[in-house]
Amino acid sequence: MIKPLRSASLALALLLPATAHAQDSYGQAPGIDFELGLGAGVSPEYFGSSSYILSPVPVIRIQRLTLPNGRTFGGGPETGFSIGPSFDFIGKRSASDHPVLAGLDTVDAAVELGLSASYTFQNLRVSGDIRHGFGGHHGIRGEVGVDALFKPTEKLAIYAGPRFGFADDEFTNTYFGVSAAEAAVSAFPETAVDGGLLSTGLEVGARYDFNDTWAAESKASWSRLQGDAGDSPITAQGSRDQYGLSFALIRKFSIDF
Repeated sequence: MIKPLRSASLALALLLPATAHAQDSYGQAPGIDFELGLGAGVSPEYFGSSSYILSPVPVIRIQRLTLPNGRTFGGGPETGFSIGPSFDFIGKRSASDHPVLAGLDTVDAAVELGLSASYTFQNLRVSGDIRHGFGGHHGIRGEVGVDALFKPTEKLAIYAGPRFGFADDEFTNTYFGVSAAEAAVSAFPETAVDGGLLSTGLEVGARYDFNDTWAAESKASWSRLQGDAGDSPITAQGSRDQYGLSFALIRKFSIDF
């Protein structure tokens, strides 16, 4: 089933090294290098679901920004510390779309905004994201990952590593909790869900640069819901195991100011 954007399917990254680099450090004229792409991804219909949907996967990624004064953000060495924005989108969850959730309140679509940071060694990357929700939830959610990096050829790059998701009580009760009012009109028992470790899993991804203009990216992920989220009666109607798969075609752009 193909549906509109429903879950984490927008890739957005702006790499900002901890120290801005001078223009002549990398021979960059004032301007911006960025990538736009579009693809498709398969993900659970909602958190804890055992059913999956196919959604569009837009990609927006800024790689370098050089200001007229020579200050350059991004576009420097492939190793070192980077920091930038983190974005995620969570689709609306409604019992009208998922009859198994009959009696539960509708959770509106949510946008999450926050920060992403990473440190890259030669063949290892440690990264973390933290975001605050707006709309359907107002909690805090994030992820920590450690990746081994491989580059079999100049055009092909591969990464693989574990992922650890976490969230606060506000987030977990929104998507995994059952209020007294909901319990009174549904088959679910009243459930309060504590925050903390939300999931553990693995992610594998690859990128192939065809030339200076086009590239393709793909990734596959598995995560297992942990703690109270994994024990939630909502999850019991679906699955602790959550899978994801996506592919996108990327177009590179470079604009001088």
